[in-house]
This record gives sequence, structure tokens and C-alpha cells, in this order.
Amino acid sequence: MSDFGKRLDESLKQVADFAAGKAKPGTYRITKYDDDGNPTVVADFSEEVLAQIDAEVAAEREAEMKERAETQSI
Repeated sequence: MSDFGKRLDESLKQVADFAAGKAKPGTYRITKYDDDGNPTVVADFSEEVLAQIDAEVAAEREAEMKERAETQSI
């Protein structure tokens, strides 16, 4: 099976989890599948956690840009 086919298969399994009520709406999951197709949830993020991560990344990038601007002006 091609890489695209494998990713599509994994996505369909995740959709089945949502349809079966095994995952909460508004939650993003990172799922690994073993050779037998059994799922293992690696990480489970809510929208709030993702927003916090995005804010922290944006703050770090802003600090880097300020530091670069200060170094270039010297």
C-alpha cells in the first residue's frame, strides 16, 4: 500500500473512532497503529491546549525577531 493509502486508512480509522463516540468533538488526537491495525493514542489535544501552544510559539518567534532586529541595528 502506498504512503497515501496508509494515511487515508489511518484517517478513516480515526473517523470511525469519532463516529463510535470514542473521541470527544473538538479534540485532536495523534494515533499510531501497530502492524495488526490496533490503535494507540500518542497524544490528545483539546482546542484550548492547541491555542496555548500556538500562543507560546508566536511569543517565541516575536522574541527571536526582536533579538535579530537589535543585533542588526548594532
